[in-house]
Amino acid sequence: MKKKVFIAVMLVGFFGLLFAQNDLQVIAQVNLSKKEPITLGQLKKLVKFAESQGGVNIVATSDKKLVLESLMRTKLLVQAAEKENIKVANSQVDAEFNNALSAIVNSPITESEFAKMIKQKENISLDEFMKKQTGNTVEEVKKIIKDNLIIQNYITSKNQAEILRMATPTDAQIRAYYEMKKGELVRPDMVKMLFVAVEKKGKDKEELDKINELHKKIKKNIKEIANIKKNSEAGNYVAQEGYIPKTAEGAQLLNASPEALMEIFSKDVNHIFDIQDRVDSRQFFVITEKLDAKILTLSDVPDPSSTITIYDQIKGLISQSLALNAFQSIIQTTYESLRTDDNCKIIKTDSELDKLLNW
Repeated sequence: MKKKVFIAVMLVGFFGLLFAQNDLQVIAQVNLSKKEPITLGQLKKLVKFAESQGGVNIVATSDKKLVLESLMRTKLLVQAAEKENIKVANSQVDAEFNNALSAIVNSPITESEFAKMIKQKENISLDEFMKKQTGNTVEEVKKIIKDNLIIQNYITSKNQAEILRMATPTDAQIRAYYEMKKGELVRPDMVKMLFVAVEKKGKDKEELDKINELHKKIKKNIKEIANIKKNSEAGNYVAQEGYIPKTAEGAQLLNASPEALMEIFSKDVNHIFDIQDRVDSRQFFVITEKLDAKILTLSDVPDPSSTITIYDQIKGLISQSLALNAFQSIIQTTYESLRTDDNCKIIKTDSELDKLLNW
């Protein structure tokens, strides 16, 4: 029995070593400014990373070959950029990495903060977390980010005018997009409210006198709102206006129940609410404007506190999509113009490559 266990352990070690050696096999090579081999292990890691980003399993050999082509393209373009002294600071890479971590938790977070959070929640290091999620260490993920940033800078520096031209939507495209989305472009009922507050700092009489004075001024003359907003900083109190939608988000903004929000919307313009005593302040609200729900036209402003119209918003959305398409197209054409059999090639035969990609 002991002999069988020993043999099994030896076989595990042998196959582990065999797979490790297999991953070190060079399957392609890039040689524009320096000799840079691409190993099977590198490809496997990029496939795992692509799976983590796209949420799909890459199983077919043809799909793995596309990832290999992407890896060759990246290395060739990075070498081309480096020949022209295109560089990216580590601080830029770290900022992009932090953005990626922030997207995971849906709030701004730094690498050290995220690492601490992962250690507390899962009792693993950030490296272990990254390998589990993407198949790559933190350093390897940052290398992917850095290569992409270098390529972005390289392509943009050479094709900025062309990208801008390709990313500018026509009026017809904007109007067609609007017609397709018109039923979804609805602004809810809204109220504009003035919020006036005096912070509690332990001077009760002085603070009570201040909030009462402000409240009485507006009740006596609604036009006093302009002066109260103007003098808030000098008067050491808060006076801010904002729009509140008749939605769950609006109730959340006011920290109010749906019933309380409906009560607010039942009041008329210039209604002055009573002073409320809160934990950290004394405050009151004034309704200064009411807007009915409507289907928005291209010239409408969805956020009344902004000047950006629906037309502008749609133009921006289409521009982003067109810019991405333009960028990807130019990356591919640049790669094809740079690539030759001498500087970028797969060094395995089709049958050899198919066999290696069958994992």
